[in-house]
Amino acid sequence: MTRRVVVVGDALLDRDVEGTVTRLCPDAPAPVLDERATVDRPGGAGLAALLARRQGVEVALVTAVADDAGGARLSQLLTGAGVQLYALPLDAATPEKIRMRADGQVLLRLDRGGDAAVPGEPSDEVLELFADAAAILVSDYGRGVARVPALRAALAATTAPVVWDPHPRGPAA
Repeated sequence: MTRRVVVVGDALLDRDVEGTVTRLCPDAPAPVLDERATVDRPGGAGLAALLARRQGVEVALVTAVADDAGGARLSQLLTGAGVQLYALPLDAATPEKIRMRADGQVLLRLDRGGDAAVPGEPSDEVLELFADAAAILVSDYGRGVARVPALRAALAATTAPVVWDPHPRGPAA
């Protein structure tokens, strides 16, 4: 039995598109961003799991991941950093926050992934994580993971300390 920190919640893919602006669009009063670089990173519960892992902690992340390019990239970033990913199926797009930046300034944020969706049910393996956890962080971004009844029941039954980072659109702790 391995004692680890379990992070439960809504992960998303953050993407920064860096570039330069030297002109305005001819068909609208909007800057034209010439892309120079793109950086992807986990956001939401994924960021919390990544930061804990960087401190040398063994981390399991329970989150919803869609079967799409954003979900594949998010999974790759998390597992590549040593986070143990326990993905609940998500019948929607992976949420993405794309920031268009020039000279360190955010020009626009584009959100993809729509509204919250109900993730699929957790496996027995996922529910067993709660019983063996050293600590649990619920990183709620109001997208649905913290509402899953089986996860809430496992959280109520655990003896591990639970820290709940709430979201205004999420459920009560």
